Order: sequence, then structure tokens, then C-alpha cells
Amino acid sequence: MLKLIQRAILASTILVLPMNPVTAAEGDVVDDQEMLRLLKLRLGTDQVEPARETRANGVYQTRFGNRFGYLIDGGRYVFIGEMVDLKMAQNLTEMSRREVVIEELAGFPREDMIVFPAEKEELAVLNVLTDTSCGYCQQLHKEIKFLQAAGISVRYFPYPRGGTRGPGYDDLRKVWCSEDKLEAMSIAKRATSGELTADGVCADAQAVDEGYKLGNRLGINGTPALYAGNGATFPGYVPYQQLIPQLLNQ
Repeated sequence: MLKLIQRAILASTILVLPMNPVTAAEGDVVDDQEMLRLLKLRLGTDQVEPARETRANGVYQTRFGNRFGYLIDGGRYVFIGEMVDLKMAQNLTEMSRREVVIEELAGFPREDMIVFPAEKEELAVLNVLTDTSCGYCQQLHKEIKFLQAAGISVRYFPYPRGGTRGPGYDDLRKVWCSEDKLEAMSIAKRATSGELTADGVCADAQAVDEGYKLGNRLGINGTPALYAGNGATFPGYVPYQQLIPQLLNQ
């Protein structure tokens, strides 16, 4: 519990937003264009969501990218960081973050993913935003067999780290255009010998661009980006010996 509070404090920032007080009924969106204007100005981004009331009286939550802000004192101050319910020992920001992850990943068509299914019964799912040119992505791919044997399905989403000019962009398109995508992914990640024969020009390759947009909305800054089925985020590559028990105990 102490570690939860310490992390919340260290991650927090307060900005002053001079503005008129705002009010809203419980659960309503705070419809205040001036608040949004000032938030966008102070936070340096247009991707700011309208504020919603939280379970704490007079505290409203907004989101920008993968970060959350909490408006207090009628909207004059914004607290950027983690909000923790001490009584319930719950990180409310993490709960909101997981909801966003689940929603965003669910919006990506399953037919556009490359899925390495669990052996026998599926006990858990690992969602991975990946780039074929990423060394840690390649290492994780070599360990997929252990995840599958443990009952974990791995769902790949394409995320070219450098966008259309990144080193993995063309190979990702070739993988998604391949007839056998699973084999192509293993070749691209150097887990299997062979050559990518697809030219990368096909309708399925559009998934690479959509995956890049998805990753940017989630605010990822590196690959592999790992997400459990419940929206929990892992900090980059995790060895399978540590990853398997964490996924199965979610």
C-alpha cells in the first residue's frame, strides 16, 4: 500500500488553470469549452477529453494520450498523476487506464491481428504491439512457444516504431500480406530461416498503418508494448519465466 502511495506522489504534477468554476451532475461530462481550451493550452496537446466526475466529491477526471489529469477547486487546478482510494486500496487512475486499453484493443479487428493460439485450453491472452526490427520483440517471439504451452494466446498488433520511415515498416507490411502470416512473422523476427516473399502491397497491409495509430493513441514509446487481457500494462519485454505467472494470475 505504501509503495502504491509513493508511486502516485512521485508521478504527480499540479498546474494552475485560471478559469471560472464549473459544475456537473454525477457522471455527466463537464461541458465547458473554456476548460478544454485552457487544458489544451497548458498541456500542449489537442487530444484532451472532456472532464468527467469521479467518485471523489468535486474532482473531475480528464485524459490526454495515456495520461490522466484531475480537476479540483471548480476547475482552477489540474492534478496530473495517479489518484488512489486509500480506504479501498485502489489506484483509480490505473483502473481508468485499463479501461482505455481494453476499449482501444477491442476496436482493432481480430482478423487484422496475427494470433499465435494457446495450446489446448486458453487460460490468458497477451496483446503485443510489435515491430519486427525490434531486438526485444525478436527475443519475445522466440519465447512464444513457452507462453502457448502454458495456455496463453499471443495476439500481435503491428506497430512500426518509426512510422512509415521506420526500419520495420516495410517488413511488417510484407508479413501482413503473406499467405502464412504466422510463418512470415517468425521469419521477419529471425526465429525461423527463410525470406519474406510478399511484396507488402495488399489490402491487409492497411493494418500496419492502423496499428501505428492505435499505439500512438495508447501513448506507447517503445516496443514490445505488452497488455494483459484485463488491460494491465507490462513495462516492455518481460522474460517468459516472469511473464507467464503474471498473466495467469491476473
